[in-house]
Amino acid sequence: MSTALALSLIALVLMAAVIQRVVGMGLGMIFAPYAVVLIGAHEGIMLANFLGTLMPIVLLPRIWSHIQWPAVAWMGLPAVAVMPGAAWLSSVSPPGPLYVTTACLVLLSLVISVVLVRVDTRVEGRTAQVVTGIGSGLGSVLGGVGGPAVTVYAALSRWSVLPMVATLQPLWILIAGSSFAAKLAWDDGQLPTLPWWVWAAMVGAVIGSVFLGEAVQRRLRERTIQRSVMALGFLGALLALGTGVGLLVG
Repeated sequence: MSTALALSLIALVLMAAVIQRVVGMGLGMIFAPYAVVLIGAHEGIMLANFLGTLMPIVLLPRIWSHIQWPAVAWMGLPAVAVMPGAAWLSSVSPPGPLYVTTACLVLLSLVISVVLVRVDTRVEGRTAQVVTGIGSGLGSVLGGVGGPAVTVYAALSRWSVLPMVATLQPLWILIAGSSFAAKLAWDDGQLPTLPWWVWAAMVGAVIGSVFLGEAVQRRLRERTIQRSVMALGFLGALLALGTGVGLLVG
């Protein structure tokens, strides 16, 4: 691996991890599409899932008291339940069409959520959380992007920022960790072979992002963070769509 490529990965991890600390998500949505381009589809998603598990673990002690555990269960368990089937599907299908299909469905759901928010429709409750979990689990395995489904729920339920950011962290541990294990079992997935200093730098970036992200978060209004969550959902879906198109063309 060239030094330029390694530094690109490290910088990408830092940027995505800071965003996740501020808005509760982003490491998988931003990092995964670029990682797929830089190091390949399977290894890129595996690395995204690994880091998507590590970041929340580092963050947990600082947000523990604000976690809404029932929401974690109602979204997390359905997500885990659909992952074996999604991992099998990803093992027998080329990644390009899966990326494109997943991204298009996510974009459609995001557009619908924007329309519903503008007409002041509020959607919440257990059914909405279960559907969110299923969408996040499928997106995480098939395209490395589990966040846009949660973006839709956050917008439609008017989820407050602090409990949202806190609750999403154990959810990502469950989803990213399970996705990593499912792809490892079904798809012969493996982490990329990187120099030791790249691994050390990425872990350092994740740890440093917690404190850097907190400094940024204190300077932002709640409304700004909520809008950033929605924008991030669209960005993640568009990046996944671009990745899928690139794989199809390539």
